[in-house]
Amino acid sequence: MFTQRLDFKTTDLDTFPFPFTSGNYRYSNDLKTLSNINCIEVTPEYRLQVEAKRRLLQEQPHIRFQSFPHTLEMQWEVLEMLIDMATDRYPEHFEVIKDEGSWTFKNHILGESESFVFGDASTLPNEPLDYIGRHFHNDFVLMVHRDSNFYLEVGQVSYAALFSANWNKGMSFDEIHAPVPFVSRKGDELAERVRKFLLSIEPGKPWTRINWNLMADRWDVNYETMDVWEPQRSEITPESAGKLVRLRVEEQKFYRMPRSNAILFVLNTQFLPLEDLTLRQEWFDLTYSVLQDIPEPMAEYKGIAPFLPQSVEYLRRIDEKR
Repeated sequence: MFTQRLDFKTTDLDTFPFPFTSGNYRYSNDLKTLSNINCIEVTPEYRLQVEAKRRLLQEQPHIRFQSFPHTLEMQWEVLEMLIDMATDRYPEHFEVIKDEGSWTFKNHILGESESFVFGDASTLPNEPLDYIGRHFHNDFVLMVHRDSNFYLEVGQVSYAALFSANWNKGMSFDEIHAPVPFVSRKGDELAERVRKFLLSIEPGKPWTRINWNLMADRWDVNYETMDVWEPQRSEITPESAGKLVRLRVEEQKFYRMPRSNAILFVLNTQFLPLEDLTLRQEWFDLTYSVLQDIPEPMAEYKGIAPFLPQSVEYLRRIDEKR
């Protein structure tokens, strides 16, 4: 039985990746070099986030995790990178013991320990990326480089925004982004521009960008559960929008894997209720301005059109009370 509970929200505003720098938003190629190449982050909501992610993976395993059999070697490469990053950045929380091919990974936050033979998937309870991904709140997507394009061949996705590892498995980057109805500020097709840029990423030199959306009374909308969440979007009112509508910010990080040459997408998704925008006046003002200015095609593409007017009205009422 699929469940959806609003278990958590971002409480550390200093680390929340607020997406707006002006009161007018349009799609742009905002990729920039990643200053801290370590993608592992332990947030104050770590336990809640990981428990929610694991619950979804248990309830919908084939929807939340997908892979092709030939990707196991690539998955081991990702597992090694994430374990090394976790133990390097948070040695008090994560530990690894490597005895030649025998490894033991310890998660001290959750009180878990797993011993396995590196490279032997039969010694793990799940496939390598599915196993290690369950220790972090991030979503992970592995795009394989082939014929000047990238193909989604492994995905562990629990915080989807109109996306599904099950639905998109095997698709090329171009196919996945075909519905994007926008061009960049320079007038070229944004998806094509990003794809070409990804081809130039080098190992050891990751990049990052920010994506945002609004969520109505949930933090996950994938294609398979549309019958559940689609009606909820029209139930939002100006009175309930403050608590139920959340600014969803997805910090995307892109790594070229040195052995497989694939691109690993690491997605750090954070959520902030509209009512919490009042904690940072600048954030409130920018968000209010942006949401008033969203073009209809963009609102439809993001899936926020049914509750965008109610969200703007909620912010307007708050603004008038100041």
